[in-house]
Amino acid sequence: MSILQVAIPKPLHNYFDYLPPVGIDVNQLVPGMRLQVPFGKNRYIGILIDVKKTSDFPVNRLRPAIKIIDLEPILSTNDLKLLKWAASYYHYPIGEVIKTALPTALNQGLPANIKPLIGWKLAKTDLKLDSLPKNASKQKEILELLQQHPQGLTQTVITSSIPNPTSSLKTLHKKDWITKELIFPTLRKLVAKPSHLQLNPAQTEVLNQVCTSLHQFYPGLLDGVTGSGKTEVYLQIIQEVLNQGKQAIVLVPEISLTPQTVRRFEQRFSIPIATWHSKLTKTERLHTWLLAKDGIAPIIIGTRSAIWIPLAQPGIFIVDEEHDSSYKQQDTFRYSARDIAVVRAKQAQVPVLLGSATPSLDSLYNASYQRYQHLSLPERAGTAIHPTYHIVDMRHQPRKENLSRLLVTAIRQRLATKQQILLFINRRGYASTLTCYKCGWVAFCQHCDARLTYHETSKNLQCHHCGTMQSLYAQCPECKHTKLYLLGQGTERIEEDLRTKFPNARILRIDSDSTSRKNAMEEILDKIHAGEIDILIGTQMLAKGHHFPKVTLVGIINVDSGLYGSDFRSSERMAQLLVQVAGRAGRANEPGEVIIQTYHPDHPLLTRLVHQGYPAFAQAALKERHKAAFPPYTYLALLRAESTSKPPIEFLERAKQLAQQSENVQLWGPVNSPMEKRADWYRAQLLLQALQRKHLHDFIAQWLPCLPASDNQKVRWSLDIDPQDLF
Repeated sequence: MSILQVAIPKPLHNYFDYLPPVGIDVNQLVPGMRLQVPFGKNRYIGILIDVKKTSDFPVNRLRPAIKIIDLEPILSTNDLKLLKWAASYYHYPIGEVIKTALPTALNQGLPANIKPLIGWKLAKTDLKLDSLPKNASKQKEILELLQQHPQGLTQTVITSSIPNPTSSLKTLHKKDWITKELIFPTLRKLVAKPSHLQLNPAQTEVLNQVCTSLHQFYPGLLDGVTGSGKTEVYLQIIQEVLNQGKQAIVLVPEISLTPQTVRRFEQRFSIPIATWHSKLTKTERLHTWLLAKDGIAPIIIGTRSAIWIPLAQPGIFIVDEEHDSSYKQQDTFRYSARDIAVVRAKQAQVPVLLGSATPSLDSLYNASYQRYQHLSLPERAGTAIHPTYHIVDMRHQPRKENLSRLLVTAIRQRLATKQQILLFINRRGYASTLTCYKCGWVAFCQHCDARLTYHETSKNLQCHHCGTMQSLYAQCPECKHTKLYLLGQGTERIEEDLRTKFPNARILRIDSDSTSRKNAMEEILDKIHAGEIDILIGTQMLAKGHHFPKVTLVGIINVDSGLYGSDFRSSERMAQLLVQVAGRAGRANEPGEVIIQTYHPDHPLLTRLVHQGYPAFAQAALKERHKAAFPPYTYLALLRAESTSKPPIEFLERAKQLAQQSENVQLWGPVNSPMEKRADWYRAQLLLQALQRKHLHDFIAQWLPCLPASDNQKVRWSLDIDPQDLF
């Protein structure tokens, strides 16, 4: 008797046994195939894990699977091994882990076939691009791109290289220069265009070390200052990987970085680069997944979830800006894409490269114990030099002024010399607080323990945690006083100040409000690189990997909000953000200047960063972590609970009582979360801490099955392994 062991996408940690589908030869069944199976009154798409001879349940109680969906397994033995490891490490149901790793189309049971997509091809081969009007630059770009890819490209691929091409494509179609046809993905010969960039000695050393280790597990931390040419090193390493017939996955932290990264790669390699992000259609995501699995897509660039894409011939995994918290999934299956990349590389016995100008303390710790090779790029590439820093004590500035005299003067000088300015403030909106001076009332969100932010563009108050919006109060709801005050500063208020002080300057605000429209970020980046913008104002979106060669002045408006945080990682994140933002200045031939405004000019974090640099800060921070017994010197897990009626402290107390006493694991709490109420859910948490990872996981494995089930769905809970936010 053959028994099928199946993983089903349900929040249950066990596999489920089924009989083979009626009339199916059991020899056709291979682990990694999808099956449609009955579960309760419903049908689900499950993954075959194993074919066994026996079951713990009576055979007459087992139900047969309904049908086989795949003729060949969609997940290989190595893929299943990785997913089983992830389920075990994160203590998360295996069926839900597999569901996360698969494209939506496969979870829905659609065929795992590569079908032709509608795309664009050149209608003629003898095109004369010189005959195009001078103002048709985008049409010319499209034609040049299609000349490089005579087999045709889908519109999504074209858009990844050329923002907003729709109208230009329609114009070219009307002219009969291009034609709309079915595009069949094919494996093309890889051709790398020569680089005109000369590697410096440090870049050459990194390139040689990694390329001589391509046939083994080689975890490298590429610690390169901003502007040091990490991307060029990636490109040359990947070229060697492709020469060996292998594939590469490159992770980037934000979707806004994907187009410029793809463009850089397509300038080097004469192949379509496969991309993976949330703006792709369901079919396009399926195609990327299958092309990578079959070895047709040699390079995949994507955000966090791209780490699950299977590869036929894995050659290297690269995690750019490895310190970025975006690599940690913050809900449902809370995995770290950076850590999964290291595990995948070890299983495949290939290198993994973690790159950053501000490496995480976790990675620096691993490098110090030689778990990672510490690769260094200490200087900027080419003729660029490090920027100079100035700290401005805002206590000596007029209270109503958001911009210091020094910063205003520096902006005026850059405008006179036609150079670009970047101003950073990590707060969107116009003002962070609406208050009544008479009675002290403050506008809070009704659904969260958070203040409402005023947005001048919409004339509304908005909660940045649950999204609630409401109109501006006409009077104080407490004392009925009609004069209310807006306190604090955001990107909109800084933009208003700049337009008053510099009316002739071309000013552009970049935050999640101004970039919410599709392709908005690509349009903004094009304007910046074309020199059509004088002053950029933005949030941390500007700090993540962007290259602005014309920016010579960076102003950090208010650094103080990040200096005093409740999370032990607050200082690390503030230091990383400050250094990353400052690194946008002086990346080309002109020297850069960074002006930091603060009411705490003597804060040790600031002074150490400015005078000694990020490595000195990291060393000091690691010593503090060691004394306080915080990660990376200990290991954490966080049990979070939420309730719609009151803080779920009782639930967590009950969970704590069910835990067996252990000398190796400490339980702290439970306590209410720092933001106790969010989106009408009251939140509390219980922290687990251990000196050794094994002790923590052994404890959780015994404890987790004992946790009480949700009380009529009034309490929901989740477990976060290696939490990045204690809130």
